[in-house]
Amino acid sequence: MPSHTRQLAEFATNLKLSDVPPEVVARAKSIILDGLGCGLFGAHLKWTRILGGVIERLEPQGGSASIWGGGKSASAASAALVNGTMIQAYELDDANPASIHSCAAVLPAVFAAAELVGVDKVDGETLLTAIIAGFEVGPRVGLCMNGNKMLGDGWHTPGLFGPFPAAVAAGRVLGLDSEQIFQALGIAGPQAGGILATQFGSMVKRMLSAKAAQSGLYSALLAADGFTGIANVFEEVYGGFCTTFTQSTDQFDLSELTDGLGTRWETMRISIKRHACVGTNLSTMDAIEELMQEGLKADDVERITVKMTRDAVNHSWWLPYEPLGLTAAQMHLGFCIAMKLIDGEVFVDQMVEENMGRPDLIAFAKRVDCLRDEEREKKGRPFARGADVEVQLKDGRVIRKVVDNFLGSWQKPMSDEQMAVKYRRLAAKSLAPEDVKALERLVRDVESEPSVERLVRLLRGSTPMAGAEHEPAARAK
Repeated sequence: MPSHTRQLAEFATNLKLSDVPPEVVARAKSIILDGLGCGLFGAHLKWTRILGGVIERLEPQGGSASIWGGGKSASAASAALVNGTMIQAYELDDANPASIHSCAAVLPAVFAAAELVGVDKVDGETLLTAIIAGFEVGPRVGLCMNGNKMLGDGWHTPGLFGPFPAAVAAGRVLGLDSEQIFQALGIAGPQAGGILATQFGSMVKRMLSAKAAQSGLYSALLAADGFTGIANVFEEVYGGFCTTFTQSTDQFDLSELTDGLGTRWETMRISIKRHACVGTNLSTMDAIEELMQEGLKADDVERITVKMTRDAVNHSWWLPYEPLGLTAAQMHLGFCIAMKLIDGEVFVDQMVEENMGRPDLIAFAKRVDCLRDEEREKKGRPFARGADVEVQLKDGRVIRKVVDNFLGSWQKPMSDEQMAVKYRRLAAKSLAPEDVKALERLVRDVESEPSVERLVRLLRGSTPMAGAEHEPAARAK
């Protein structure tokens, strides 16, 4: 029996679009649109501009690959880094029970590889098949490694898991055979990295999934030229991926790498965010939203207590909360609850730098407690991102709302139209209205495109939209 690593390589190499059920293909297209929308929105945020400026100084002549949304170019590796940072720039991109951001890892590597090969030489079916291969491999690595627990232990798991799907997806576009993709996986593993102290106010969290995309692209390119990696990178005992990052021989499950491969589609379990915050906060946001629809107002609240799994608490909660920037605000459960109740929404017009130090939001955040829920932990992975929200009102009453699965999770998916509305709103940050529509049409029928030239041209854009150099406007108070 081939190793699990070998089976992943063979699956990624041999996958045909005709093997993929129509509903999975349709879902993949909606996820791609969501990722591209997130990237186009993030193209002009501060951290993206800083990274882009560094790349311009390093590569003043540009390069073979597009940087999305502004008409610029860079080397393939640098474009993957910048475009991946765009997708993860605002905590709006996909989440997953396996603790990986699939689009931020896969899409930049695939598009960079396509431009490196030549956009006239890569058809839409090849591009879409490569992306689905990445969407299938990435979550399986997270499931194998118990990504939720690793998040709770302080690892930035998308940065750890992301090089693998990026490598196989880029490898498909580059035309690698199964032995080369096997080697690419072995090259990708040693490049994995990411720690979660990045969430306490730094910009660097925005580029960790992008580093994974860049590492995966490098892995595929090196393997294409005969460079070798760790054989059986997941199974290796001493210094292997699983044993080293878990520091154990039993805190991972290799069978998860290949369980249901080609029959159970992880693409269908990629979650989409409605709120501009970390994925472990989403069920709480939905619970607060439901209570608001029932009449709850910020002025009614004495205290709020949220019960979640240990891993979610560790990822979303710390004391004291300090207004150190947008990253910390989007990660901190208390701040997100405050914004939802006071401003009514946690999206692009609310999560802006001007609001990070607002006294009313910071004061309300201090009235939120977060506790470990061991009973939820016993229910297993399908319930791991849920929340039990208890609100103590100033009049002495207590109200409660339990949300096991947020809207946008694989158990409670958003519709294609709901996802498209989000895409349109975000993509309009960088593209003209007619190009927003044209890009959506192309993605919906991408497998029919004889080449990806039109798709890449639309993504690159020409010049930033008017006002694109500014952060989203804060809601008037």
